[in-house]
Amino acid sequence: MALKGTLGDLSIADLIQLHCQSGNTAQLTVQNEAEELRITLYFAGGEVVHAEFGALHGPEAVYELLTWEEGTFEVAQDAAAPARTIEIPWSALLMEGLRRADEQRQAQTITDTAKEQTTMAGETRRERLASVLSQLVETSGDIRGAGVVGRDGLIIAAQLPSQMEQARVGAVAAAILSLSGRSVGQLERGDFEQTLIQGTDGNIIITDAGKNAVFVALTGKDVNLGMVFLEVRESAQAVADILG
Repeated sequence: MALKGTLGDLSIADLIQLHCQSGNTAQLTVQNEAEELRITLYFAGGEVVHAEFGALHGPEAVYELLTWEEGTFEVAQDAAAPARTIEIPWSALLMEGLRRADEQRQAQTITDTAKEQTTMAGETRRERLASVLSQLVETSGDIRGAGVVGRDGLIIAAQLPSQMEQARVGAVAAAILSLSGRSVGQLERGDFEQTLIQGTDGNIIITDAGKNAVFVALTGKDVNLGMVFLEVRESAQAVADILG
């Protein structure tokens, strides 16, 4: 009865070690059905004696197989190899193949990291700001709108209720910022950091977001202000990091 399974059950390294230590004569066929690939190994006298991967024969076919992490396998006992293309002891063959597989994984990790960094660098600051605002409004249960306003009152980015004019939010934020800044100065309270204005239908929170902008958040009434302040501070810091 043929031994069958998946590479999730037994790895290629385990299969090679198992058959070489047992000294069996056998044929191991491994298929990657997703990519329609197949590699066949032959064992005899406690060694891997032959391997086929399309037109590729010998040790290189084994090295390729050791990079596979998914697939199915089937072992046919007493199947003789059609040729001998491998003279390397199985342990050395395995060590070299695993070394190459590890190098390939490391190279792929470096490539993936470089691609991710390139993608992030390719995003404009406007897109990154929009992402911060949309994530805040979508995930917060209390914040209904948010915006980044330059200290001149111009909107840099906004995620606001549809009926609300961005220009008005910018103008109001600039006016509140100016008044708040003068107030803390006149009362010797240092530099402006944050303002909370409470109305019958909700709150306006304006907080510093770096040297060039402020962060504006609009909430409904009866909200958890502690949680809102935390969410606003985290988002304002993200905005400050983006704007530099």
